[in-house]
Amino acid sequence: MSGASFFAKVDGALRAAFVNGRGAAAEHFRRLRRRWDQRRSERAVHLLLAATLLAGCHGVGPDYHGPPKPDSPDPAKYKNAGLNDKWKVAQADDKNPRGPWWEIFHDPDLDRLETMAANGNQDLRLSIARLAESRAQARVAAADFYPHADFNGSYARQRTSNNEPIQRGRALNLDSLLGGGAIGGGTMGGMNGANTPAPVLDTQPLTRSFSVFRTPVDLNWEIDLFGRVRRGYEAARAERQAAEADAVNVNLSVTANVATMYFNLRAADAEVGVVESTIKARREALTIAQERLQAGLTGELDVQRERAELAGNEADLAAAQRARAEMENALATLVGQPASSFHLRRHELHTTPPRVPSGLPSELLERRPDVAGAERELAAANARIGVAVAAFFPRITLTGAAGFESATVLDVISPGSKIWQIGPSVSIPIFEGGRNSANLEATRARYDQQVARYRQQVLVAFQDVENALIDLRLLSVQSEAQSRAVEASQRTLDLANQSYRQGASTYLDITDAERTLFNNQRVAAQLLGQRMQATVQLIKALGGGWHR
Repeated sequence: MSGASFFAKVDGALRAAFVNGRGAAAEHFRRLRRRWDQRRSERAVHLLLAATLLAGCHGVGPDYHGPPKPDSPDPAKYKNAGLNDKWKVAQADDKNPRGPWWEIFHDPDLDRLETMAANGNQDLRLSIARLAESRAQARVAAADFYPHADFNGSYARQRTSNNEPIQRGRALNLDSLLGGGAIGGGTMGGMNGANTPAPVLDTQPLTRSFSVFRTPVDLNWEIDLFGRVRRGYEAARAERQAAEADAVNVNLSVTANVATMYFNLRAADAEVGVVESTIKARREALTIAQERLQAGLTGELDVQRERAELAGNEADLAAAQRARAEMENALATLVGQPASSFHLRRHELHTTPPRVPSGLPSELLERRPDVAGAERELAAANARIGVAVAAFFPRITLTGAAGFESATVLDVISPGSKIWQIGPSVSIPIFEGGRNSANLEATRARYDQQVARYRQQVLVAFQDVENALIDLRLLSVQSEAQSRAVEASQRTLDLANQSYRQGASTYLDITDAERTLFNNQRVAAQLLGQRMQATVQLIKALGGGWHR
């Protein structure tokens, strides 16, 4: 039924009111209203179906197709490993399980510490809480896909004014409905037999007091025609995935830090052992020097020289023990234990780093959680551009309400107190003072920032791997050379002692040989710890090991 035909029917009903009385007009109005409400309901259903179909259309803004290609050519291989696999644009592969990578060292103490860290490290707990927050935020964004319904019950006691226009103004008569003028007074006139205005509606009271009880349920649903909601959820989902990658990265960093600090501690144990052995030898040598002095076989210079060397070694021992204690305290914090109650027995390293297989594929960098997280942040920034573009388009919201309204509490839920309404609302941006354009420009700039951050993270990843590979290779060479230096120093000391006993050299030759051996042994212990740490750093740089 068109609007014109409906109002024609209304005009006919008004004329029938003056001929057949108000009862027939009221019945006529009820029939018209039922038909109009039926047609209106059908139109609402059609509108809802059309909006649902349109909501499935493609959202505005750019689709995400991965990170843009870098300006510089892709590296063909790791220069320190002789690899042939090309690096390709990273696809997030950080969800593949790594397992307990630290077990390749076959160290029960390290295994126990890693388990303690997994249960007690506070950085891990913080990352888990942040991940829970990000997942909840993604669910908040997903809630915009669904209608929002609220119950808004209310009660009000109010009084109308004497001076409201509807009460003090002039009511219309039939002439006004048919195009005539208004008749003064407080009645609406019709034509009776005497050609005088006949009352149709009684005059309203000038003022009154009444109560209103309302118990409606309000409905609000944005029809996502241009993808604003979908792009927002897309961004929230990518940010949730970035938070998951960050949690994995924190876990990898914590486990790597525990292993690094553990091997630092073991290197310090070896160093303390070297200093203690040297002190023991110095004390024996001092005793011999004192006996030779009493026998008149040597001078006091040799005794004082040996005492000076012994005192220097004792100072070195105190420094090594202090460094070892600080490492133990730092390790306690990493595993989530109070430093005052955490103790780790001394144990020197008597192993070599695990062998790194040759031909590591560069695609292992895809497993790095920091690279995967940067890529997900890039995807979120791309989706935010779609949200900014959608701000230029209309927003259509389907609103509705249904419930009861009554002047008395006893009639609130009666059939006659039912109320409802439904209909769309449209918000079209006309003039925003450049706000939307500026916001879109800022969003695109943030996307460019994320592109730079992502590429920088990839470059850092290559740097970390190259550094770890060159450390492993050259530290291995250095360690082999240092082992030869220790052997030569020990042989030099033996020859110096032999020559001194034969009177062919002075005690200064023995002191120099002991000092050289001591320094070489300390460096050898430190190099073994550095090689173990470099292995840990390579595992971390590759995202948790070199096995797929």
